[in-house]
Parts: sequence; structure tokens; C-alpha cells
Amino acid sequence: MLGQAKKLILTFATGFIILKIDAQIEKIYWIQFKDKNTNIQLPPESFLSPRAIQRRAKHNISVAENDYPVYEPYKQAVSAIADSVIHTLKWFNAITVVLNNSLQLQNIAALPFVKEVKPITFTPAAWKDRSDKLEQISYELPETEDSAFYGRSYSQLKMIQLPRLHEIGYWGDGVFIAVFDNGFRLVDSLAAFRHLFEENRMKFSYNYQTRSTNVFDEGSHGTHVLSCISAYIPGSYVGAAPKADIALFKTEINNSETIIEEFNWAEAAEKADSLGADIFTTSLGYSVFENDYGNHDYFDMDGNSTVITRASNIASSKGILVFTSAGNEGGSSWRFITAPADGKDVVAVGAVRPDRSLAPFSSRGPNASGAIKPDVCAQGTAVTLISTDGAISQGSGTSFACPQIAGAAACLLQAAPEATAPMLKQAILRSGHLYASPDNDMGYGIPNFFKALIYLSEREKLLELPFSAILFPNPFQHKLNVLIQSKKSAAAQIELWDLMGRKVFAESVLLDENDVKIINPITGNSILPGIYYATVTLNDEKQIFRLIKNSEP
Repeated sequence: MLGQAKKLILTFATGFIILKIDAQIEKIYWIQFKDKNTNIQLPPESFLSPRAIQRRAKHNISVAENDYPVYEPYKQAVSAIADSVIHTLKWFNAITVVLNNSLQLQNIAALPFVKEVKPITFTPAAWKDRSDKLEQISYELPETEDSAFYGRSYSQLKMIQLPRLHEIGYWGDGVFIAVFDNGFRLVDSLAAFRHLFEENRMKFSYNYQTRSTNVFDEGSHGTHVLSCISAYIPGSYVGAAPKADIALFKTEINNSETIIEEFNWAEAAEKADSLGADIFTTSLGYSVFENDYGNHDYFDMDGNSTVITRASNIASSKGILVFTSAGNEGGSSWRFITAPADGKDVVAVGAVRPDRSLAPFSSRGPNASGAIKPDVCAQGTAVTLISTDGAISQGSGTSFACPQIAGAAACLLQAAPEATAPMLKQAILRSGHLYASPDNDMGYGIPNFFKALIYLSEREKLLELPFSAILFPNPFQHKLNVLIQSKKSAAAQIELWDLMGRKVFAESVLLDENDVKIINPITGNSILPGIYYATVTLNDEKQIFRLIKNSEP
């Protein structure tokens, strides 16, 4: 859901047949099969990539029956009766087809391997007077002084403490993110994304409207969303995970708002899973549709009812960490999260202002089963973006909060590669500033991704002590980092001594109560190679470390 519905003109390609549907979505049917016949005897490597198989192995997840392809002879038998096949959905063992008369419907239902035939709309119309809250793009940027390296993106990333992970080398390298949106206009030609192509990080793209690989000719919303993850212009704008691998899926149809887009998403999710994606991010949401055909009501937001939510939950069961925008309905008559943000396993991301207060448009929870939603929040008001003309602009919406969290999660996964998706999700929630008292406005709050890393590592023991520190790397060359934690506000004294007892470095650092900080006070070439002792003193407590300074390469 990106805006007000427009006249329905859909185009699908099936083989060499192009089918145009003008206001005839009522003729699209869901056909579910009883089994997958002999396909369950296929070797997994015939339908899953090595990366997808490795992800399942890491999570101790067996290849399940819903991983196997739909049995082609069943599909062909239905195709011979139907006007056209649109979607093939192995997770549901189903296809969607166009039927123009009741005889076709009867003949398909009579096939012995067909389990169910029904219109693609599953729920009654409701919430007809909802008004959309659209993401607003502005070129009026505030005059602020931000980090010289990050440029205008610094403050939004600093809110979730992501630069700390970047500082110690975690940029999402080796992590695979699938992005689902309305297209990614000019991403293939903009300088901010050039590194994705030059470094072979753009792994796949597919357009479910045209059934082609071209996702770059329309859809500015997807370009803005991707910039929050992948844009890289040092000194001007840096995304959350510019070194992550990317797959782009155009599932939204820009000139309409129909339930067919949920089926597009489900089909795309199956493909992204088979490619081996680690993380999904979706800045889309569904509740009501054009002409009220197939609308969802609040009670469909129960965590496992709509097609897109069910597909999201299946993706999670495959070891994928799924993020979605909570929705922009907070100020409308709908008010609540939209599908798939209701998903029981989905991380729904709400929006806050730059001052960390709740953005009024951010959709609220709970979902219809009572689960807390959204799960977390990030800056969603006055978010800096890369526009389709390559300029730095601003936008507001949960659409732009979500990819920041997804990109940060990629950095977290790079830092803790053995962590499973449930472990990552729990660490992110646990790091939220409202973790002790979550609510249905901001969920568990704004995550601190550096704390989330600590929760996933052996350094978690730091949080159980009144004061502790870690110095790394050891040996070090140009820079020595100090990770330090205190239960009380205090000034920590850091000192470095050589073996002759001479103090070669000293610095005092102010720590906040119950905070964990990483600092890099020892830089430059003034410290000669050799063996040193470092002391970290806080109040009357002191910790001593033996360090080695290597020669510069």
C-alpha cells in the first residue's frame, strides 16, 4: 500500500501470453492441490541454492514438503481449462488462475488432485472510510552539522547506535537482503548505488508486474527505501549496510491497489528464500483495496490470516529474519498496523521523530490476537534519502524506518554469523529502550544495535558486572578500541604504560549510567611497536590488560 487506489489495469505474463485485466480481479481464483506427487523425491539442490540449504542447516531446519515445487502436471491440467495462470506458490501448493465462466470453475474443482477452489479474496470488506497517510518527500533539508563521513544520514543511524558497529568493521558484508517494493527507478544508473554493481552485490532482480528482470524503470519509493540500506557516498550519505548483497523484487503495481499484490509478494518471497536471502525488508502494507474487493478488517490482523502474513511467517520458519513497516495509519480511522506487520514472527517497525518521540502517523498495535505491535521503532520523520535524481532528500513514513532496522540487522548478523534469526530478533528487541515495559505505540522501543551485539556475544557478561572493559584488537596496529560498561555515571581513566613503567597515553572518558560504550582513544603512530600494559580505572576499581602493538603494514 503506497497511496490512494487508482484505475485497475494489471498486466501479467505467463509464458509467451500477456494477459490484461481491466477491473476484472473478481475473475482470479486460488487453486490449491492435495499433494506434490513425486516432486517430494527431488533432491533439494534442484530447487534450493547452496546458500538456502546452508541457511537451513545453520538453523537446524529440515527441508519441508512446502519447499518442494508445485507438481507441474497438476498445474498444466488446470492451465488447459483456465484462461491463464498467474502465480505459482509452492509454499501453499497452489496457483492462481483467471476463469471467465462457471463451467471452468466446475471442471477444475472436479479434478481429483484439486483440494480447494475459491476467489482470491478471503475476507469481507471493511474500514471503507480509511484515509491514507502517504510518505512525503521533501528537498528542504535542515542545516545541521553531522559526521563528516556519514553526511546527512548520520543522525538517523546514530539513533540506533549503528555507527558503533560500522566502526569495528561490520557493514553487512556477506549478508543477503531481499527488498520488496514498487520498483527501484534508476538504481542501476545512480552513483549512490554504483558500488552494488561494481562489487557484484546486486544478486538478483525481478518484476512481478511485467514478469521480467527489469525493476529499474519505475517506482521511486523503492529507490528511497533501498537508499536507507545500500547508498554509499562517503561525506554525503551512507546507508545502514552498503556492503550487504541485495535482491530486488517489484511486487507492487503502481497504478492500482489490489489484493493481487499480496500474491506477488508471496511468490517473490519463495524466490528470495530459494536464492538464500538472510533478511527480508518490506515497506508495504495491506488493509483495504480498490473497489473494496478483498478488503481486510482488523480481525484479519491476527498474525496468521492474510496471504502476505502467512507467507511472511513461512519465510521466518525457513530461518529468514523478516522486517516490515508497521504502516502509516496512526492518524486515520483504521489506526492499526497493516499486513504483514501483524505477523507473529515478523519484526514490525514503527516510526519516531528525530527527538525519539512517536510519529503521529505510525500505526499502532496490538494485532488482533493481542500481540504487541509494532516490535521496534526507528526514525521515520525527516529521514534523509537518495532521490531518483541522485540528490539527497527527506521523507517521512514507516517505509523509511524499516530499511534502517533491516540494514542494521545485516551488520549485526555479520558481527555474529552463528546467530539464528530468532536469536537476532530477540537481541534487537532486548536492546530496545522500552524493553522492560513495551507498549502498542512503540513496541520495545528504539534498538541499540551495539547493545544487541553484546547480547549476542560473550561480552554479555559485562552487563552483569558493576564495571568491566575489553580492549581490542590485540595485537593492535593503528587503533585500539576500548569497550567499557558501568552501572553508574562516572569518569573512566584509561592509561597505557610501556615495560619501563613510562606512561605513554592517558585519557578520561565520561560514562552514562547503565550504558555500554566503545571508544578508540589510542590512535596515530606515536606509540612504538612493543608490549604494553593498559589500565582502566573507574572510581576505586581498576582492570589491567597486557597489549601488543604491531608495526604498521
